[in-house]
Amino acid sequence: MFFVKKKPSVIAALEVGSHKVVAAVAEVREDGSLILRGVGEASSSGVRKGEVFDFQNAQKDIGSALEEAENNADVEIEEVFLSITGSHIKSHKVRVKTATDDEDHLVTDEQVRDLDEAAGEQAIPEDHAVLHELLQHYTLDGRTQTIKPVGLSAREIEADYLLIHGLQTRLETVVRCVMELDIQVKGVVLSSYATAQSFMNAEVKKQGAVVIDLGSGTSDYMLYIDGAVAHIGVLGVGGDHLTHDISLGLKLPYKRSEELKIRHGLLYPTGISQDDQVILERSTNNEERSIYLHSLAKIMYLRQREILELIKKDLDSLNLWDRINGGLHITGGASQVEGMQKLATDVFPVPVRLAHEFQLEGDQTYSRRPDLAGVLGVLRYARNYEITHPSVRGWSRVTESFSKMFSHIGLF
Repeated sequence: MFFVKKKPSVIAALEVGSHKVVAAVAEVREDGSLILRGVGEASSSGVRKGEVFDFQNAQKDIGSALEEAENNADVEIEEVFLSITGSHIKSHKVRVKTATDDEDHLVTDEQVRDLDEAAGEQAIPEDHAVLHELLQHYTLDGRTQTIKPVGLSAREIEADYLLIHGLQTRLETVVRCVMELDIQVKGVVLSSYATAQSFMNAEVKKQGAVVIDLGSGTSDYMLYIDGAVAHIGVLGVGGDHLTHDISLGLKLPYKRSEELKIRHGLLYPTGISQDDQVILERSTNNEERSIYLHSLAKIMYLRQREILELIKKDLDSLNLWDRINGGLHITGGASQVEGMQKLATDVFPVPVRLAHEFQLEGDQTYSRRPDLAGVLGVLRYARNYEITHPSVRGWSRVTESFSKMFSHIGLF
């Protein structure tokens, strides 16, 4: 995401994906609402499974997307908020506690801050850095749960957090790709956390819900219980793997397989006979080919079902399906294949919705682009950050350790 110094009411978001890099710029009104002013997109040639493997190419693609966004929004981008993903990102729960010390046993702001600091000091793998410390709830005297404990009476206060962290070197690399372009990274946000902000309201989160973002290189998912993030996951498989399977199964070049998937991809050959085919026209380097739609559907179905079942297996281990009353919401570029809702309904034990439309003001060209769910969510995350940290420059406290992590290489 970006914050533009010359126009403080403008923010920007950046998502560095395996298939493309996207930048988005929005204007923030006085009432906090957003108006989308411009989007920039560039093919991604230096990223695999959400992680940078070719620094120069990734940086060039980032620069192209930023430049296009600047031109479309008519702004100069100097600061950004950045979406982060990768199968190295993990989470675990921690519980910290403190006691009240006055005779009335009132919970104070200071004690809440102490709990926040204690959560940030919890151990994570030595080679990891914290992305988010997400509060789940406070518990007073081992009985009463709340998210607003200040002013209540209790002898002891416990707080449960979900710590989200990733490999330091992987995080450093993607941040440097941006900052060496003379663009300040103002904050980072986990991709699935940002995606949820693009379409999910507080009531659905309160009911309990799952968000799945099916991208080209990764499949990201997040679970909300009682309004708080309870679990996250990142699989290093996505739409690119469907393309790879098509290429192997039908003996086609990767590029032609991708075009076939986009134009004719399907998961169920409903209403299609065994003889129905599509013709891939002759090109400079390729002969004309006839492809049976039944064969295409079978290949795509098997891989896509495998991805969804891996997510379900992880969620099964939590034993929380009975608390997910807000359903399962699927978005992302790879979610657009025909038959996705039926397949997900067959796999998961809760109602399934495709999140393919977003409420936004401004350019409506992008309101029905599920492949932009992540970057649009980053804009909303940035807007909330600006409201809650109006005078803070740099990272918020929850990403303070991330800032410190980069200080030794001169990024902050």
